[in-house]
Amino acid sequence: MKKELALTGLLCLALSGCAGGNTPQTAPTVTETMTVTETATATVTAMVTAEPAAPVAAAAAPAVPAPPKRGVIPAAVQGMNAQALDEDLAALGFENVIYNADSGKTVLLLSNWTVTGIDNPGAKQPLSKAVVVHVTK
Repeated sequence: MKKELALTGLLCLALSGCAGGNTPQTAPTVTETMTVTETATATVTAMVTAEPAAPVAAAAAPAVPAPPKRGVIPAAVQGMNAQALDEDLAALGFENVIYNADSGKTVLLLSNWTVTGIDNPGAKQPLSKAVVVHVTK
């Protein structure tokens, strides 16, 4: 039995030496990742001084449209070049000028026509109303 015990002890020593060997074991590497989020909160307090509100009218009156702008139709136009008269009428603000050829032809190039007359010379009328100019070639 002593032999068995000694043999068992020797066997245990031999096994422990073989198990460990001469190479040391390294511990596993552990990597730890940490995410940090910061939140900032700001509180702002403002002092506002309110002025008294203006009184509200009980019923607002409807807006009255402005009267149309008016202009005076030039009187001394006979013998003028139609292009020159057109520029003068545009400068006065007239928006709708109609050229009527005495011969019935279509008036295309104003610089080729001469003014023989104008409807309502010297009259004051709205600038948006048509002005009829009579021309000849």
